[in-house]
Amino acid sequence: MDLEIVAHRGFSAIAPENTLAAFSAAVQHGANAIEFDVQLSADRVPAIIHDATVERTTDGVGNVNDCTLEQLKRLDAGLWFSDRFTGERIPTLQEGLDFLKDTDLKIYPEIKEADDWSDADIDRLIILLNDPRWRDRCTIASFSDDFLSRFRDRETMKRTQPLTLAYYPLSPSDYADKLRQLKSDSNAMLLSEYHLLLDNPALIEASQDRNIDVGAWTVDNQHDLEQLTRLGVKRIVTNCLFGSN
Repeated sequence: MDLEIVAHRGFSAIAPENTLAAFSAAVQHGANAIEFDVQLSADRVPAIIHDATVERTTDGVGNVNDCTLEQLKRLDAGLWFSDRFTGERIPTLQEGLDFLKDTDLKIYPEIKEADDWSDADIDRLIILLNDPRWRDRCTIASFSDDFLSRFRDRETMKRTQPLTLAYYPLSPSDYADKLRQLKSDSNAMLLSEYHLLLDNPALIEASQDRNIDVGAWTVDNQHDLEQLTRLGVKRIVTNCLFGSN
């Protein structure tokens, strides 16, 4: 496959992360994919925001999962970045997917605070993501292996088309362990902090030998990008959108 440039939380170098403005910038500047973060509001609505609290990226205070969607929607999610984005709101997952439905971009929702998700929450997520407008280009990512296991089990129970799952290895040994576990799973990939791959290039080769896709995050240095691509990494998560228009 050709190099896939994944916009980290949208084009977050030029627009407030995890907002529709950042998604729009990623589309306009030629990203191949968009990664964004998802967690639940108090009333169990998946919202697109990274932190467990709202302080860093909005004008509010408190925990995301203590706020209803109505309360989250009152917050300004753009002013912290620039006056130009005053009034930007926290999107729901549904709004983010609807925004991207007419594009051909790959979609990487990363599930945060994964222990908070009940089986019912996961079932609703599965139903939402299996919409034919985005199902075939969607990969679910999480640092929680338990969440991904539960997601796949629930998906099997509901007899839906399996989505690709992305795991985050945290060390060379963790990477090797996950690779052994996933060697027969064609609907899985490994997304690694890029220094782990640069320092252990044999991991990339081992992934290729087992036909497991591998990606690197978060790569904002051109030299590092070139090294990774020479080693065979084809998915690059970045804030900068190298080679964009």
